[in-house]
Amino acid sequence: MSEMTELRREVPVLTDTEVLVAGGGLGGIAAALASARAGAKTVLIERNGYLGGVAAAGMCCSVYNCIFRGDGSEGVGGIPVEITGRLAQTGPGDGWRRHKGHIIYDVERAKLLFSEILEEAGVRVLTGLACSDVILEGDRLRGVIVTGRRGLEAIRAEAVVDSTGDADIAALSGAPIKTRYGKTSYVFRLGGVDMDRFVDYFKRHPDQYPERMDVNWTFEEAMAQYDETGTFLFPHGGGIQLAAVREAMEEGLLPREIGVQNTIGAMQMHGIRKLGVLHVITGYAPLHAMSAEEIAPTVTDGRRMAFAVAEFFRKKLPGFENAYVAATADDLGIRTSRYIDGEFLFTKQMKENETHFDDAVGRGVVERLVKLNTADGAWNAQVLGDCCYDIPLRCLLPRKIEGLIMGSGRSVSSEIPDLLRVMVMTMAVGQGAGTAAAVAVRQGVPVRNVDYEALKRELIRGGVPF
Repeated sequence: MSEMTELRREVPVLTDTEVLVAGGGLGGIAAALASARAGAKTVLIERNGYLGGVAAAGMCCSVYNCIFRGDGSEGVGGIPVEITGRLAQTGPGDGWRRHKGHIIYDVERAKLLFSEILEEAGVRVLTGLACSDVILEGDRLRGVIVTGRRGLEAIRAEAVVDSTGDADIAALSGAPIKTRYGKTSYVFRLGGVDMDRFVDYFKRHPDQYPERMDVNWTFEEAMAQYDETGTFLFPHGGGIQLAAVREAMEEGLLPREIGVQNTIGAMQMHGIRKLGVLHVITGYAPLHAMSAEEIAPTVTDGRRMAFAVAEFFRKKLPGFENAYVAATADDLGIRTSRYIDGEFLFTKQMKENETHFDDAVGRGVVERLVKLNTADGAWNAQVLGDCCYDIPLRCLLPRKIEGLIMGSGRSVSSEIPDLLRVMVMTMAVGQGAGTAAAVAVRQGVPVRNVDYEALKRELIRGGVPF
């Protein structure tokens, strides 16, 4: 056909709500929780059959502990600390507060936990719904069109929080959008792992552990965390330092590439002793567009890689003699994609310095990337400072579209789209967005016109430190 034909039909209304949160990752969970606690009738929609996003469907089973400042004091408060603490009960328990490595949790328990957290707050959760269009009145967003098993349905809302991570709602609404695609990663879980034997390997060969790479800690600190909490972190980028990896590559047992996947590009590992499981985050693969044609084969190559890496582990590393691939991620780990060209640009300099704003809706600990491990190809370490920076409301607001606010860290208006990407920060963004949406609805104004003093009082009530 030489011409496109637009089909028009009536779309039934699924529900009306005050605040609609699109996307059930950690940012969306925090946004919905904050909105409901601020008194707004709240609905959350998620395309997968369960909540968690990267933290569950992506199987990234750890929260990078940027909650505490370099001096050990707590710098971030509110919902990010609350959810992290509850996730910790599935893994390290309260011991996570005494260690600066990742907080490693049980992904399967987390799926249930996320639903229970929102259930407790009275949020209506609708899974298996993907956004296909938006409802616009001029430049005012009035809701979204979703598609599910019953076909197209409408959800009308007074305010919408875009927590999709890929700025799906903003893009569909016609808000100015930027794109920056980069590396993706893929995660799989090995079961039947004797974690004590694996960790003992590093105790006998401490030179094989990548100190001060990605995480600013020593081998002794990593072992102290394992001994107390039973959770083990092998940092990003350390795979190539393992003698077993080099031997396997020389022997042809472990190819450097499987399809588009680089098998050792990251090789971060998270182990939980009591479960006998090890999550492996590896396979750096490029992404050039948000297209099924590219994402689907990348995930397939990731699953091929999972079985190849598992075979290598069984033959070369102690504790893996009976290991097997217990699960592979449903979703590809996309680090950056689409993000808004918003009212205000949040910059790297602001994150690295004690920067404050009159419209702050959240807070993060100042962080710099520093080269501390001198090995060839070693990753920089994330070094946390002793002070904090603010997240301004303005960087969450898209231009041109009313009634919309961003609730995911990697889709806000920023100089680099991953500045607020990590789990703690995306929850901080989500709490700020959900609170702002609820307060705006209560005041009967668009989100960008919300009375800031009233918003600040609600944020403080929600535990956000100022």
